[in-house]
Amino acid sequence: MERNNIAPFADARQGTMFEGVLALPPTSLKSKFREAVASLSWEQRLAMWSPCTLPLKSLSDSVNRLGIATDVYTFLSPDAIDPIEKWLIKKGISVPVFYYKDAGELAYDLVFNRAVRVVYTADQEDAKVLGIRSTVVSSDRAWSL
Repeated sequence: MERNNIAPFADARQGTMFEGVLALPPTSLKSKFREAVASLSWEQRLAMWSPCTLPLKSLSDSVNRLGIATDVYTFLSPDAIDPIEKWLIKKGISVPVFYYKDAGELAYDLVFNRAVRVVYTADQEDAKVLGIRSTVVSSDRAWSL
């Protein structure tokens, strides 16, 4: 560190939820079709999700152009981590994906992970649990750090 220049040494990160922010699940599934979808692999299920274009562009911009380290969080399943990473790589974004059971477990982990400055979520209830570092964003608007 020279002349108070801590930029190369500071670890500032951001986090975003996968479901609700970066992609939306299919909403118009009939009950018989839901049972069939439950038997599919996560790659096939994620192909039915609709990507949220502006948040994906914001994520791509902050990761690829600005170089901001970003974590993606999901509450779906531990088996969905690799398919989500592949889905994001197809969109041109290479970021780590982490699974948590619920927002409470993520909030507990964020207590010890002070480098994460902001977590973007689509759900107001999750934002209340995550605390002051969470920001509620819409799936049809861009966001930035």
